[in-house]
Amino acid sequence: MVIIISVSTLVVIYITKSAKADEIIDLNVAYTPPPTTAPTSAPTTDREASGIKEQIEAGVLQRDVTFANLTKVDPRWKALDWILFQDQMQLQSNDKNLYQRYVMALIAFALDSLAWNYCGEHREFDPKFGNVTGEFVVENCTVLDVMGEEESHGVWLSSTSECGWYGAICSKDDVLRGLQLPGNSLIGELPPEISQLRFLQYIAFNGNCLYGTLPGELGTMPNLLSLELQGNGLSGEMPTEIYEASKLQLLNVAMQYQYNTKCQRSDGSFVYTLYAMGNPDNGYNWGFTGDVLGSHTSNWKSMKGLHLFDNSFTGMIDDSIGELKYLVFLRAHNNRIFGLLPNGMTNLKKLREVYLNKNSLYTDLPPDIGLMEDLGAIFPFKLTFLINLFVMLTVLASSSLTRDRGYPLRRKLNDTLACSNVTGDCEASSEEGFSGSLQTEIGNLKDLQYLILENNPLTGVLPEELGNCQDLSKFGLNSIQLLLTRYIPNTAALLLSLRKAPFISIEPILKAPFPNPYAVFVINRSIRK
Repeated sequence: MVIIISVSTLVVIYITKSAKADEIIDLNVAYTPPPTTAPTSAPTTDREASGIKEQIEAGVLQRDVTFANLTKVDPRWKALDWILFQDQMQLQSNDKNLYQRYVMALIAFALDSLAWNYCGEHREFDPKFGNVTGEFVVENCTVLDVMGEEESHGVWLSSTSECGWYGAICSKDDVLRGLQLPGNSLIGELPPEISQLRFLQYIAFNGNCLYGTLPGELGTMPNLLSLELQGNGLSGEMPTEIYEASKLQLLNVAMQYQYNTKCQRSDGSFVYTLYAMGNPDNGYNWGFTGDVLGSHTSNWKSMKGLHLFDNSFTGMIDDSIGELKYLVFLRAHNNRIFGLLPNGMTNLKKLREVYLNKNSLYTDLPPDIGLMEDLGAIFPFKLTFLINLFVMLTVLASSSLTRDRGYPLRRKLNDTLACSNVTGDCEASSEEGFSGSLQTEIGNLKDLQYLILENNPLTGVLPEELGNCQDLSKFGLNSIQLLLTRYIPNTAALLLSLRKAPFISIEPILKAPFPNPYAVFVINRSIRK
């Protein structure tokens, strides 16, 4: 079963009055070094001795990392150095936005803000010679909004409030709630320290040049509602921790495999999302892997949109997916998902769109599919489905897929794939796919507009009741073998009755692929507008 609807998703972030930042507590570190004969170290500055470094190390750094283990070129060290010495705000260890400002500085250094399309260039240049005359001095940038109007924003790593930096969304109490930087040429690996933005609800880094793995720490963010990372070069197994994000409503990690874009780093080198880690020497990037729709999926109790297509996800779809009662969109095409389509999916009463094409699903449509009243259209094409077609058409005749719900009734079941169990390679075949015959119940679909059944091993007769589908405008039966014999006159009348459908030609074939006592005909021209 595949359902396709073009949808624009709007994410609304609700901010309650009680949403306040955690106060940052001073850490007084008492440490007496053992006797040593080593030379006394150089005296530290007041800023270095202020406890800021210890505070960030204890409260932000992840995976047991300490600043002592980092080199001076590491983005985490660069962000600390900026907080201590470059940032004109000169925050103290007890400032409530210390963690927030540090993590945003880390994002800027880790994702090469100097290469960004918008609001990442903080340097000042000599207008005559073009050399850099100052860093962290440019404070404002101008970006055109969707209406073509100029908007002023703060430049990342400027001395302005981080809540005013381009793409930052804060509540009235200056707590960061969202980061929205799509199509901004972000380059690099996502730092796990993003997870310490504890009140962050929305991350949109789609359409960039991110590579590497998805940090599992993102699953520990208690308020994360939306994570949009589609259209990058990310890879690796989906971390199990991401299923702990129980409030997540939108997860879009699509288009990592075969997504082809190029970004230029600030040092002049290039990153290619088509290749692993952005480097052609590493071979192609296969996108995310892992059993993404297994039993752990049921933890996403609030999920409304799952966009997983164009990756290398594997495994079966667990029946517990039916527990996602708010799920509206499931797009998981072009992966390596296999097995049966679980009947639990019919519990998804709000489901409107499902893409599962280009996978290895062998299944009948679930018997309770007719209960899914909000389905917009069904297009199980390019799947290896084993199904008796009339079951689907009969059940759908009683579903609410009519024009008064605003959805056109269209059925595309064409171009099924034959897949090798040995190599995994697939190709379109008229010998694989939907079997059985068209039943008379198809005439109950009064509002049917499209019926595309090409390249499926359907047999039998073309039912006269198809003539009841007066709104049918696209009718494709290319390479489908139907027994017409004594039904030929009625078939001709039937096709003429489909007044909105263009001309269809019927030609006999001389050599039937299987013996039968009747003449075998092939409707060899699909109807397309």
